[in-house]
Parts: sequence; structure tokens; C-alpha cells
Amino acid sequence: MANVLIFGAGKSASSVIKYLLENAAADANTIHVIDLNTNHLALAYANNVNLKLHNLNIVEQSTQRNSLIQEADIVLSLLPPTLHLLVAKDCLAFSKNLITASYVSPEMEALNAEAIDKKILFMCEMGLDPGIDHMSAMEIIHRLQKQNTIIKSFKSHCGGLVAPKCDNNPWHYKISWNPRNVVLAGKAGATFLQNGETKKLEYPQIFENCTTLNLPTLGELAYYANRDSLHYIKLYGLQNIETLMRTTLRYKVFTMAWDVIVAMDLTNENDAIDATNLTYKNWLAGKLQVATDAIEPKLNLLCYNNTQILEAINYLDLQNENIINKGTCSSADILQSILETKWKLQASDTDMIAMQHEFEFEQDGQNKYLSSSLIVEGSDNIYTAMAKTVGLPMGILARLILQNKVGNIYGVQIPVMPAVYEPVLEQLKLNGIAFTEEEKNI
Repeated sequence: MANVLIFGAGKSASSVIKYLLENAAADANTIHVIDLNTNHLALAYANNVNLKLHNLNIVEQSTQRNSLIQEADIVLSLLPPTLHLLVAKDCLAFSKNLITASYVSPEMEALNAEAIDKKILFMCEMGLDPGIDHMSAMEIIHRLQKQNTIIKSFKSHCGGLVAPKCDNNPWHYKISWNPRNVVLAGKAGATFLQNGETKKLEYPQIFENCTTLNLPTLGELAYYANRDSLHYIKLYGLQNIETLMRTTLRYKVFTMAWDVIVAMDLTNENDAIDATNLTYKNWLAGKLQVATDAIEPKLNLLCYNNTQILEAINYLDLQNENIINKGTCSSADILQSILETKWKLQASDTDMIAMQHEFEFEQDGQNKYLSSSLIVEGSDNIYTAMAKTVGLPMGILARLILQNKVGNIYGVQIPVMPAVYEPVLEQLKLNGIAFTEEEKNI
């Protein structure tokens, strides 16, 4: 019998817990879940003999954390990225394999040599984006390379959206994952390769004039460049490529309106506002540096008198006279509290994941275009498409490792190798996560 240890029971954890429990009896596994509060799981899985719950503050209760990791056969972390390192160091100490869905941080990368020395695997970026995007892209890249093509351009787009049937606000968006990440999206800027030239965008430029594309059944979406795409040129084996860009998908009005939000400095994390007796309207006036009776003309100017953008901004009700009453906080804190209410995924709502890879390549003297598209809709506001696509790859890989079906892969890795992506993609397909391809001459 194996012990599978999961850190985190938040929004992204529901599907991986469900998946592992569904297979626990056949696999002879016990699933241990650690969180500050696991009461919702106790209710959902009452009397499930394969589930063990641990209410734990992993920072303060290090002895208990160490003990659980020492007894685990594999560890999955769905914690905020800043806490992965705490778990990873324990995994090193006790020689345990670790899976996370987060980007490889410099601190995690620094553990690579020791992980290799101990012959353990730290598989990072094993969720949706990053995760499924890597695996599905590498399957195509390796296939095209075997066909002796010249890959000239690769763009990878992904976004968590609200399902069309539940789309009832002018932003065409509801929150299905960490709301803080929604507020801070794009802050790191973006670097990518376009027509052989390195492009760098600072945060204020990220949402300006976003390009659009069409996805099957969804129609037009906009995308903005995401983080450092250059990092993946070597990892994907595309050293001679002319264009490489990784992006986030949103509806066009979202990118236009969020550009205004950024311009108003409402995502500032460092402005230390005393909101004890401050109204939302006065907060907005202060950010715009105008009197309250001058907010409307200032907004009209910022929104270029575009009715769609104005409707989206006004939907957030930033000019209400209620007291914020959050003590000393940042504008980002205030905005997050607004969005958590306005963009809340209701009990009857479902979310949606949209992903598309675009390749341009030359084969036998002919230029060609290939798109590979994925659309996944959630079941409800608990078993969301986001939870499914982030959690299932982690759960599938955990089972494969426990069954010794992955081979000898050690160190800090991301899932770009056939030994990982081939079986994981196959299992994802069996769980309703499958891509549709289209190819044409250009």
C-alpha cells in the first residue's frame, strides 16, 4: 500500500483528490490531504476509508509536516508557489518524489543537483498552463521533427474562462482559480520571439492592442503575451525558430477594459491606503487624481468613450459610496475584494478552459499551418474545468510513478519528455481532455 500526500485542498485540488480516490482501492493507495481546513472534504467524502485528512499549518507545525512527508511514497503540492520550497526541502531530506503545477522557480532549480544525486524527481509545471500545454506541444513538435519539417513559428495560447451558457457579465469572465493571480496577471511583463527579433513588453503595455484569433465553437478571443517565452526555445528544442510566444486568452473586451484598470493603477500592491473610513468612490477619485465629480469625464477619456469598455468598468461599481473598511491595504487588495464578488463563480455556473497551439512550418517546400485546440467545460463550481485540467495531470503522473511506468527521470524537470507526456496525454484523453487538430497549406 502506498501513501499519496497532497498539500493543499483549495480551488484546484477537487479533481485530483476525486481522481486519486476513485482509483485508490484498485491501486491499494491511501490519499492524505493537508490543508488549514479540510472540513469540506470530510463532508464530501464521509466514511471514505482511503482518505486521511490533516488540518495543519505547514509553516508553524513543521514536525507534523516532516512526519507526513517521511511516511509518504509520493508528494503532490497544490500550495501557493511560495510554499513549494518548504515542501521540496523536506522531500529532499527524505528522498521523496514531488509533483507541482507551478513554474520552476530559481530556488527550486537550485535543488536540481541534489535531487539527481538522490535519484528523485521533482516534476514541476505539471498542471494546465504550465503542464498540458508543454505535453501537447511537445507531442506535435517531436512528430513534426520526425517528419523533417522546418518549424518556423509556434504560439501557445491558454485561458480559463466562463462557459458560454453562464456568461452573463460584460467582462465575459468569472474567477475559477486563485483570485490574487487574476489581479496580478501580466505584472512580470513579457518576453518573446517574433520574426527573429526579441520583443519585450513592460506591464503597462501587456494589454494594449491585443491580437485576436478564432477557436472552434467559441469564435474570436484575444491574447496577451505571458512571462518569458524565450526560456522555452531550448526546452522545446526549437533553437532555429523565428517566432515563439506563450500567451493568455481572454475575450477582447476583457483585455481592453483591463488595460484601463492597469492605467488607473488599481492593481498596485504597494500604495498602502488607509481604507478604514474611505469609500470606494473616494478611493477611485484618489487613484485618478481628480475630484469625485470629475470621475466620469476622466473615465470616458481613459475608455476612449468606448461603450463596451465603459460598461465593463461600470459593472465593477467602483463609484459606490460604501466604506471599504479594510484598514491599511493596497489597491490590489481592494480590487481583489471587488472582483471576488463581481466575478464570483456561482453554484449554478460552470467554467471553461480554452487552449490552442499554432504552428507554421515548411514541409517539402510547402508552407503549412497546424492548429491544435482544446476546450474543456467544468461540471460545476467545485469540479471546475480549471481544477480538472490542473489536477488530473498531477494525479495521473503520480499513479504512473508509483506503478514504475515512467522510467529513471531525476532532478527538477518539466514534462517535455515522451516517457511522461505520452502516457499522461493518453490518460487525459480517456478522461475527456482531448485536442482537435486542423492543418492547411499557407
